[in-house]
Amino acid sequence: MGMLVEGRWQDTDTSGFVRDGKQVRFTSGFHDWIKGDGSSEFIPEASRYALYLNRTCPWSHRASVTRELKGLSHIIDEVLLEPAMGDQSWWFGNSSEYLDPAIGATHLHELYSASDPAFTGRVSVPVLWDKKLKRIVNNDSGALARMFNTELNDLAEFPEVDFYPAALRPQIDVLNEFIGDRLNDGVYRCLLAKSQADYEIAFDRLFDALDSLDEQLTSQRYLLGPAPTEPDWRLFACLIRFDSIYYSLYKCNLRRIVDYPNLWDYTRDLYQIPGVARTVDMDRIKAGYYGIISRGGIVPKGPLLDLNAPHAREAWSRQ
Repeated sequence: MGMLVEGRWQDTDTSGFVRDGKQVRFTSGFHDWIKGDGSSEFIPEASRYALYLNRTCPWSHRASVTRELKGLSHIIDEVLLEPAMGDQSWWFGNSSEYLDPAIGATHLHELYSASDPAFTGRVSVPVLWDKKLKRIVNNDSGALARMFNTELNDLAEFPEVDFYPAALRPQIDVLNEFIGDRLNDGVYRCLLAKSQADYEIAFDRLFDALDSLDEQLTSQRYLLGPAPTEPDWRLFACLIRFDSIYYSLYKCNLRRIVDYPNLWDYTRDLYQIPGVARTVDMDRIKAGYYGIISRGGIVPKGPLLDLNAPHAREAWSRQ
């Protein structure tokens, strides 16, 4: 896979950064925050920040959704990277379609090194870049989603939208951890498992979690009530990719999401919230996962999924 070591790219992974069926996530590296109260050098300012992301990446997706639904697209720029990973992790490709407006980088790791010349670690998306200070603010997707939710309300079009309401925070934190471990990381544990036993453990935990969440959605519209919160978007990023990617490519093939009566309706419900569809590009998502040369470079045409089909989830909001 490759990583940065003391600010320089190397094609091999060092001890502690090897991805396998047990270790999926690593420390993000940049942990600063924009603070609405002015207690940080990073303050809310229009056009100061840019969100670097990739349509392929589910971790990018929840930050992108929050930016969209809070009405921050006119405040925070969006910079897209090539959907398929290159030889040196995420990059801007060989065409003029994807370009870095910050430093003219060809690879995302150049922005990491520009921010910290001694950085050691993996290169991941999303990344929030400060155009004024010319450095990365934060590259943790959960932190970015929460930052967009809470710290830029004075500039947001929809400050009343709150995905981390105070009354639900203990439950949100528990669900975030559950979904992150069992689903977001779980599909990668299936893909990267080094033994049959490890694969089957990850596989069973994954589908036990999907069964549990489908049951939870029997009696309420969203995971914690009548309005979506952080874990809904964390889950959505997994569900929207499941049948097209994880079911076949990642060997998560016990059931599809369309086979779950509540989860499939719920996925369409979230997708149909105004603004969400703009964050989903299934052609680019599939190109990113399947287009890598090591996987043959052939992108499957299916499956046919009608995300705009009617659903009955809104009935729960009227009860």
